[in-house]
Amino acid sequence: MSNMQTLRQILHRIDGRSYPAYKDIRGSYRFSDFTLFVDHVQGDPFAAPSRLRVCVPLVEGGFLFATRSSKIRQIALRDFLARMFSAACRTATDRRGSGKSGLLRMDAPGQEILERSAIVVTDKFVEARFT
Repeated sequence: MSNMQTLRQILHRIDGRSYPAYKDIRGSYRFSDFTLFVDHVQGDPFAAPSRLRVCVPLVEGGFLFATRSSKIRQIALRDFLARMFSAACRTATDRRGSGKSGLLRMDAPGQEILERSAIVVTDKFVEARFT
């Protein structure tokens, strides 16, 4: 697993190059309190978006056991986190270039509270999946 500095070096090296060069960032990168996984990198500005995950150790997230002590609480926690992450993506998005370049997105929940795969909560970590 690489670290934040390695990712920064790769990004500086490929800055301004063509889309195929961006495939070099695929992999996992350890930051101080989370790990970023770049699972898929889009091949061109109009291709399916890149897929990423952020994994935060449960102790870093500060979620009390009570927030995940039953199935319904786990569903509610995951739904809440998906709503918050989706809203943060809309705020942080800085559209650049052509196509959907620069867009951050997580499937935005509707008004129903449902089980979702965009957020995973285990006894060890919380993971957010996004594009």
